[in-house]
Amino acid sequence: MGQSGEKWGILCNFEGKFYHKDVRMRFLGNIEAKIDSKGRAFLPAQFRKSLMACGETDLVLRQDIFENTLVIYPQSVWNTLIDEMRSRLSRWDRRQQMVYRTFVSGVTSIAIDGSGRILIPKNFLQAADIDQSLRFVGMGDTIEIWTNKPDEELPLLNKEDFGAALEKLMKPRPSSSPTEE
Repeated sequence: MGQSGEKWGILCNFEGKFYHKDVRMRFLGNIEAKIDSKGRAFLPAQFRKSLMACGETDLVLRQDIFENTLVIYPQSVWNTLIDEMRSRLSRWDRRQQMVYRTFVSGVTSIAIDGSGRILIPKNFLQAADIDQSLRFVGMGDTIEIWTNKPDEELPLLNKEDFGAALEKLMKPRPSSSPTEE
């Protein structure tokens, strides 16, 4: 039994085992889907399973900052992001308030319906140039939604550049040791 006041966090029941929410809610994969005339698409089963196991029914949708795509955030991930952003920005700095306002103004809440679909608002579909077919790309704790047109590919690094970037990113940092006098 834990000590009084111990913080346990939120647990997910994933395939009969319990995990801390941050451990199991990982979205992986590149899945194509159709979109109906009302803007609904079936969220891939593997993504729904992860969300439901963690009790995540509320989602946040926004346009990506850097790419012509949409991003789905589970509500808990969004809340963490907003809390982090708020902690770095001053409410008394006009420019920082404009950055925050711009970030949150292009957001809408979406939910998974009883059939496993999400409704993507028309203005979001138009902004990402999505017509009848889309692609869900799992990005760890978020899900990207891309157009699935034959002439458009995901922006990826070539193998050589990817290897170099990963090598630089993952290279162990020198440890700082106390200097001897």
